[in-house]
Amino acid sequence: MGKPRARSLQTFVYRTLTIRLTLMALAIGLLTAGVAYMMARQNLSVLVAEETRIEIQWLILRAGSIIKQSGEDKRAAFRQALDERIAARLGRESGSFVYVCFYDQKSTDTEERRDSGYELIDAVVRFVNSTPRPVPENGGWTEIVMLANRMHVHVVMPMLDPLHHEVGYAQAIFAPSDAARINMQHKLRRTVFLTLLIVLATSALLYPVILYLVGKLTLFSRNLLDANLETLTLLASAIAKRDSDTDIHNFRVTLYAVRLAEALRLPDDEIQSLIKGAFLHDVGKIGIRDNILLKAGGLDEEEFSLMKDHVRHGMDIIGDSGWLRDGGPVVAGHHEKFDGSGYPQGKAGAAIPLLARIFAVGDVFDALTSRRPYKEPLSYEAAMSILRQGRGSHFDPGIVDAFAGIAPELYRSYSGGDEQEVRDELKVVIARYFSNGEMLL
Repeated sequence: MGKPRARSLQTFVYRTLTIRLTLMALAIGLLTAGVAYMMARQNLSVLVAEETRIEIQWLILRAGSIIKQSGEDKRAAFRQALDERIAARLGRESGSFVYVCFYDQKSTDTEERRDSGYELIDAVVRFVNSTPRPVPENGGWTEIVMLANRMHVHVVMPMLDPLHHEVGYAQAIFAPSDAARINMQHKLRRTVFLTLLIVLATSALLYPVILYLVGKLTLFSRNLLDANLETLTLLASAIAKRDSDTDIHNFRVTLYAVRLAEALRLPDDEIQSLIKGAFLHDVGKIGIRDNILLKAGGLDEEEFSLMKDHVRHGMDIIGDSGWLRDGGPVVAGHHEKFDGSGYPQGKAGAAIPLLARIFAVGDVFDALTSRRPYKEPLSYEAAMSILRQGRGSHFDPGIVDAFAGIAPELYRSYSGGDEQEVRDELKVVIARYFSNGEMLL
């Protein structure tokens, strides 16, 4: 017989919680690292823009000084100032301007200087030659560009004369120094490490609290499931007493149906629905009058028509229950027949829900092999002969064949056996399919 799952609901919840907290911590750490990287890029861009502004201001001031001293025109003065600055390598500890150009949109003439000693100067020049010279509308303009897999900052700033008239634009390519790149990488690593450390520490502090709350929630969920299952059992017992039967029939037929469903490899959620439907398949008999339900002899046509209403009553009873509603296919279809001669809707073949077709085989087999006040139990061979005769008419042939493969063991285990053993076996089945191994009954 089936064994309960080794992993309990609580273990499953705790493991899932641990995995999700770890993944959340990693996700937050990586996200923060990405934000830190973007901020570092932005800070570098702002820093370079400011340095460029300072350089341009120096060039303008120096050009003005040259004009006063030598009377050169502004272009020649700027060329001289630019040469002086290039000679000084335009350096900063954070890097250097490896390309500087002055241009005026009103003229095609440009003045440019490049750092020929820079190892990636060819890539810089190719970028400049292949990119239209931008003209910023409001103030300066910067962008991060990757040249030869190395980060550079492309800057364009307006040049203003002492009267703040725009006289042209300065375009520059700034290459961060190795020290600056290494420093930025170190900062990034420190940021990532500290972020992960903070997130993991916070998760570690919250973990016991969350575990406690999850434990409480698991307990409440288990208690709610206990109550639901107890209600299910009491409903089944109530209708059994109403029908002058014992609830052991519901227990046995549920076991037959579950083992048959397992042999057919139905998923767990469908077997849950099958268990509910098996317990409640005759719950609608509560709505049948005693003179019909308890009549000793056979029912006439009118009485039998009223008896059929127990299916409708059953669906009315469970229809408003969100937890019991998925047992409906068994409650509604367990009297349908494979050839369409059943009731209440006369469905045939695959139109009958699979769970109802499975239950019908187990229900009839238990009825045939059980003692009733009005009959003695049939032998195993006689009961199986009746099931085989009903292949294709009353029962789904494939399901009968599947049941025949497991019926001998089921008959030995459940039919006519100790009622307590049947109850205990059903507890194991319910625990397996409703609570991941937790014993609930």
